[in-house]
Amino acid sequence: MLNIQGRNIQNKSGQKIRLTGLALGGWLMMEGYMLGGRNIPEHIFRQQVPDDFIREFRNRFIAQNDVLNIKKLGFNCVRLPFNYRVLEEEGWGMKCMEIAVNWFAEQGIYVILDMHAVPGAQNADWHSDSEGKADFFEKEEHRQHYLKLWDQLSKTFKDNEFVAGYDVMNEPVTDKLDILKQTYKDVIQVIRNNNDQHIIFLEGNRWAQEVDFMEDLLQENVTFSVHFYQPTFFTFNQLPNLTYPGRIGGVQWNKSRIAKFLKQYTRFKVPIYVGEFGIASRCPHCRKEYDWVRNVLQIFDNYDFHWTYWTYKSVGGMTCPDGLYQLFDDTGVIGRETEHPGMENIILKLKEDPQKVYNILDTKYFAPSKKLIGILQNYLC
Repeated sequence: MLNIQGRNIQNKSGQKIRLTGLALGGWLMMEGYMLGGRNIPEHIFRQQVPDDFIREFRNRFIAQNDVLNIKKLGFNCVRLPFNYRVLEEEGWGMKCMEIAVNWFAEQGIYVILDMHAVPGAQNADWHSDSEGKADFFEKEEHRQHYLKLWDQLSKTFKDNEFVAGYDVMNEPVTDKLDILKQTYKDVIQVIRNNNDQHIIFLEGNRWAQEVDFMEDLLQENVTFSVHFYQPTFFTFNQLPNLTYPGRIGGVQWNKSRIAKFLKQYTRFKVPIYVGEFGIASRCPHCRKEYDWVRNVLQIFDNYDFHWTYWTYKSVGGMTCPDGLYQLFDDTGVIGRETEHPGMENIILKLKEDPQKVYNILDTKYFAPSKKLIGILQNYLC
């Protein structure tokens, strides 16, 4: 197993391993913007599409060819976001997780399992499959459900050396820090009770940024995962005319400012894993977006942070960080130029020509952002 020694992650031979990879966003937890449309909760979208679409989407959006491609590009790790509902699907469930992990294990690529949506939702946003509430922190039944699922995951993967670790909850947002902290204590105990020594990554409150309140949870093979999208006005293309470096949100953002922001995490005597960082690439690089990426990677390198870039593939040119591979669709199936973009358009087109919808999900229709890929490759381990 990978394990933590001081500020380093090492393999069973004692060799230092630095995880540098990609997040597989949108696959086992569908997000609207990645399909060119509104950010609506996944379970609502799924109520409006046939089961055939879900099956085809799962088989095509990420396939074994993508695993080979990620290996060829040189990444040594993937973060696998999943909706907890996946684990409970009849005929799919835990089996799909095992298949995905085995694909990457066969290529010598580590996998971090990331529960991206938990029972009841850990924040009020679509990417936790929420309809506007974080009920996880309101109902004990949701928290018990969550612990039961991690018990099952742990029993399934406890002996798998290519599972780098467990990202046990994506981006919690709550004022009830006592409940969040107790939940983290409980999930650590559940996993360790199975004699499972995998690394456990704990994400801070407020979208994986505030970690100080849980410093006393750090113990053997437990560390922090943080997310970095600062300044969000720029990285999420919320104000389209911004340029980096420059004055953004009333603050002068440049490499030194980024370094100062991230330095707060270096005071902990554990390895820091940046589970998400990325950029909305606009045109795709007229506003120096890739200078931001390069500067961020340089700082990660200086601080010896581990990282997974968000994300592998998505519809291109969206608000919100997009992918290394981007779909600029001119077929009228998906994308911003359609009358009803994204998820809504998919629902309509499935009634007309479902095969056309299925085909465009394959990565071969997505254009590689060669400059972005090249920048990331310069900082791989």
